Amino acid sequence: MSAKAEFIVLKKMLVNEWDLLAYIYGTVGKGRIFVRNGFHPQNAYCAIFEPFNILKVYCHHSGGLLILDDVIEVKFYSYLALKNFRRFSWMTKVVQTVVGWISYYDSFIFNLLQNYLKIDVKNYKVFEIKLKLELIKSLGVYREDIFENSLAEILNKINREDRIENLEELSLSESLYRKITQHLEDILKKSLD
Repeated sequence: MSAKAEFIVLKKMLVNEWDLLAYIYGTVGKGRIFVRNGFHPQNAYCAIFEPFNILKVYCHHSGGLLILDDVIEVKFYSYLALKNFRRFSWMTKVVQTVVGWISYYDSFIFNLLQNYLKIDVKNYKVFEIKLKLELIKSLGVYREDIFENSLAEILNKINREDRIENLEELSLSESLYRKITQHLEDILKKSLD
């Protein structure tokens, strides 16, 4: 019996002679979907299952895999990664940040992932911090007093700012960026253990 699923393609790989296996995150949490003849030249699935694309499909479970039955809709975000290497790196960082910490499906986190994939940023350090702050808030563990005094001012400023232009203008040294990133990852790790 088929069920409807929505997910983002994280990566794809060839299995057997023509079959495709895609790693995904979406309404099924983190998982894998098998596409029979997905790499065959006469099959359009290869282009559809590019990393960063968001798909709505009908599929069914078989063992630990989802098996594709039909594609309903595709949002082609993979073309955004072709714009330049900086954009590709940013999109990869977004996927790694979200999927590295979250394995279950949450509609807020899924929408957050989509929104951050569409943003073309130059100041990736600040936007990565903003993304991690939003993940912490979605887990319900965010409080302004969880940050040490030296980090609180900059983190609260990033947290409160919603305008992309203003976030692009913020500047962080490499050492401050690493310190903040480590602190946020510690909070995420503690809340998910």
